[in-house]
Amino acid sequence: MTLRIRKIEITEWRNFRNIVIELPDDASLVCIVGANGTGKTHILELISACAHHIGLSSGIEIPRGNPLADPVKNFAIELFLARGVSEALDTPFDTPELYQAWDRTIRFEGQSQTVIAGGIDDINHANRFAQQVVVRLSQSREVHHLTLDADRAFPKRDLAAHEMAQAFEQHWHDSNWNKGRAFQTTRTLYEEWIKFCLARENKAANSFYQETRRTAEDGVAGPAFTDVFGSYRTSLREVMPHLLFAGADQEQKAILFDTSGMVLRFDQLSGGEREIAFLIGQIDRFGLRNGVFLLDEPELHLNPDLVRAWVRYLGNTVAMGQVWLATHSLEAVEAAGLNTTVLLERDPETKLVDRVGSLADRPVLSALSRAVGTPAFSITGLRFVFIEGEEAIGERERYRRITGLGADTRFIECGSCVEVQRRLTAIQAIATEAAQPIRIAGVIDRDWRTPTTIATLTAQEGMLALPVHEVENLFLHKATLNGLAEQLGRTDFDYDAALRQACDHRAGGWIVQSALSDESCSDISDLPGNARAFIYGMAWPQIEPDIEAVINEVGCKAEFDEARTKKLTARLTTSANIYGRKRDTDELWKVCEGKEVMKAMARALGFSDHNAFERAVTAYWDVDEARLPTEVRNLRKAISGT
Repeated sequence: MTLRIRKIEITEWRNFRNIVIELPDDASLVCIVGANGTGKTHILELISACAHHIGLSSGIEIPRGNPLADPVKNFAIELFLARGVSEALDTPFDTPELYQAWDRTIRFEGQSQTVIAGGIDDINHANRFAQQVVVRLSQSREVHHLTLDADRAFPKRDLAAHEMAQAFEQHWHDSNWNKGRAFQTTRTLYEEWIKFCLARENKAANSFYQETRRTAEDGVAGPAFTDVFGSYRTSLREVMPHLLFAGADQEQKAILFDTSGMVLRFDQLSGGEREIAFLIGQIDRFGLRNGVFLLDEPELHLNPDLVRAWVRYLGNTVAMGQVWLATHSLEAVEAAGLNTTVLLERDPETKLVDRVGSLADRPVLSALSRAVGTPAFSITGLRFVFIEGEEAIGERERYRRITGLGADTRFIECGSCVEVQRRLTAIQAIATEAAQPIRIAGVIDRDWRTPTTIATLTAQEGMLALPVHEVENLFLHKATLNGLAEQLGRTDFDYDAALRQACDHRAGGWIVQSALSDESCSDISDLPGNARAFIYGMAWPQIEPDIEAVINEVGCKAEFDEARTKKLTARLTTSANIYGRKRDTDELWKVCEGKEVMKAMARALGFSDHNAFERAVTAYWDVDEARLPTEVRNLRKAISGT
């Protein structure tokens, strides 16, 4: 435990009334959550203002104004400053008795703007001692406070010649000057960061060149290369493995990155790549390791998976201090945990925030949070859709593309249909108990289920069934792919032939799965591996000439008793005949195995992978709503209505 904010008390300030935020001693990562307008950003601004008066920060630069300038500011904040935070605090000062009595906490009170040292009984002595702590922290050359507001836009920045000259003259690593910049707005820090990188690269290159020249003249080995951006490169790749810092180009006046073998300027990166590259760049520039790092909206420009990686990195990087996040991100809260996630709640009548607490203090809502897999603060503002499938195969992203629904809809993979049912039932029960309205739905694949089975499953409130075999089938719509082929100039593309070839290649697998999918086949579902592999590997041209012979061979390899063999061969024969009929109909795209057939159709259209294919299909739909398949339109309507 090092530097920690332990407690924030607000009696009356802005929209807060009579609240106390009290944190565990080991709270290194803290999330502030709540509905829009509850004041998450205000809390970060309050910490920034107090950090200056405690000596952690050299100034205050808050776009919405200094909280300490407000007419009413009845608040207090308490920090713990363990040994090692600053050398100036680890050497006894004042009298030995007072130094020994000090419990290493500092309390700042907003209304009187006074600081008090904890553990010292006499208030005058406590005030005097605290002032000495503030002076010593102010004189420390270490950066103990860094704040990054949510105004993070990264436009292309063209530096004039005189700006470059000033950047090269600036002593970027002068400790006092560096500490004096950490409280600046994000917009200012962005402009400085470009200059910082260019100047740092230029200085390092000059030093290396001069040292190389000297060693060459002396006839000795040249200097070993030391990358001044080595720690930055390593940190960046920890969060985004594909992104490599390539250097700062003096001629282009730009920061360069290598992404999958292509060198791009910072302004050419994707929004998420720019966000992470910049944020990690600030931690690297200021060397914040033992202090308070405040970040508003850590999820800005990032997808959920990247938020997880980013917040995990933060929790490990500023491990000697404390990270505060004002967030709507479910993934950030998952990383912080319930105990250190502070929920701000507003009185519906007064509109004032008069209740706070960790999610762990809300047992019913916490149970609901765990069941949904997301924090309670966001439950009423989001829609949750449980789907069949596994996270590793990208089902949630596929549903996002298909439905076109925004960030307020969260798709959660549950594995099987049974698990979708279980989660939906459990959450509905908990939500009823908590009297907590929640928008939830479950979507199951049609698979080989009969109409009767589908009707039974969808009788449950909130349960929906796809109109096709599985979600990937929706990317196989004939008019869509023909239109996409026309856009791509693929005059050689024959949809019917390509689809039939892709389906025929996997006909054996389709037939056996169809045959054994019914609940009445439980006694033959344990088809031995050699029998299953035999028919699974067969394409339709191998089966169709003599269906009876192929099926009988499967029956022989199964080595079931006579009754089970008869049942197995009958089921396989029926499924084979069904496939033979389906392959010549316009319904084939709906009933085939979507995942594998979609990959084959992507290749047939010339796409390098199915992800690029999926993006192209959804982009095609986005141009004109009339292009949407009826099945996709109905699915969107059904989910939106939950």
